[in-house]
Amino acid sequence: MKILLVAFACHPEWGSESAAGWGSVSLLAQKHNVHVVTHAENRNGIQIATKNKEYKGHLKLTYVGEPFKCHPNRMVARINSWRIYKKWLDQVEKEMPEILRSEQYDLIHHVTIATWRIAAPWYRFGLPTILGPVGGTASYPWKLMGMLSVFGALFESIRNLGNSISCHMPNIVASCRRTSAIICGNREAGEFLLRIRKRKTGIHILSSAHFSGEDISRFSKDLAAKNYQGTLNAFAGGICIGSKGIHFALQALRVARDQGSIIQYTIASTGPELEYLKKQTKRLGLENQVDFHNGFQHEAYRKALWQSQIFLLPSFREGSPRTILEAMLSGAVPVVVKASAQGDIATAEVGFAVPCGGIEIIINGLAQALITLDRNRDLLKKMSSAAQIQVAKGYSTSRYLEKLEHIYSTAIKNQNAESHAREYPL
Repeated sequence: MKILLVAFACHPEWGSESAAGWGSVSLLAQKHNVHVVTHAENRNGIQIATKNKEYKGHLKLTYVGEPFKCHPNRMVARINSWRIYKKWLDQVEKEMPEILRSEQYDLIHHVTIATWRIAAPWYRFGLPTILGPVGGTASYPWKLMGMLSVFGALFESIRNLGNSISCHMPNIVASCRRTSAIICGNREAGEFLLRIRKRKTGIHILSSAHFSGEDISRFSKDLAAKNYQGTLNAFAGGICIGSKGIHFALQALRVARDQGSIIQYTIASTGPELEYLKKQTKRLGLENQVDFHNGFQHEAYRKALWQSQIFLLPSFREGSPRTILEAMLSGAVPVVVKASAQGDIATAEVGFAVPCGGIEIIINGLAQALITLDRNRDLLKKMSSAAQIQVAKGYSTSRYLEKLEHIYSTAIKNQNAESHAREYPL
């Protein structure tokens, strides 16, 4: 199959969207002929990664755009990133006719940035078009804004309003309805975009997070050596923003401690809410229980997960949350809020998903989950094993590729059927 892959963010050494973009490229190029259109900022990293690597298919790269720097202020950086991304899309759209003349492709797949808020225009070029996995549809609950810092509440409020406005913008509506298939990173995103698309055909649920057999085997060996005795360790990772809900986790640790369950908590994160959380930690008297870390890399990260029996990150909006899946693969039992992707992943067999009610309901629910795991180590060990099995079976790379290729085939088939119907109307 000849695939034209559009990936603004695509870098072998960077995380988040860039990791998702590069993951799609390296996976698909093992089997298919892939032409990647990406931002010029990714050139050096990709050239190093592909220098001595051969692909079973064929990999071609086209770089578009000019170098840019991120602003240190997260709010400003966020606004600038949308501006840079929109400008890049316009540049690629102008070059797309020439790209399509150079070779005949089976489909166009827009991988990153995986947002629905800026319309992808590729449906205009006559080929089957795939968008996603898409996330970013969740909103932070208005009733919980009081738990955030002033900056965090402002950021989440603006984002919530942006969601409400964007779903009525004509170009976004057209993109959602005319794109052949939208891959949604979780069920919540699927339900949200269905309201815009107005039909179920072409809506698919598939997380972008997946793990190779080698990764699964490595994590399985770690699980066999995990310690369930003594003081329990909880872990949280990712960008430190208000929607991650770490402020709820800190309050829950205090409640659990008052009831005799002392749990150590590692927050491996950087971001705008970090200083606010450090102040909260001090106010709650948790300095001896909470360790703020700038983040772990490679083997150090795997070791940190191996040393953790609990994954404590009550996030309220997640797309394809690789962090929780990696933790579960290492045997860390998830304690989260029943919201967004994490609420779907943390089933009763593998962890705790606390109802997204009021502030006290969430805090006490998280605390009771921690206390239960601390007092019932047999249950902890059972859930730990079940969490690892669930991720190993449900998020393998082979399963992801099989589902993705089915989406491709369905989109091509539907496009051909629609073309035939237009050419030979009844």
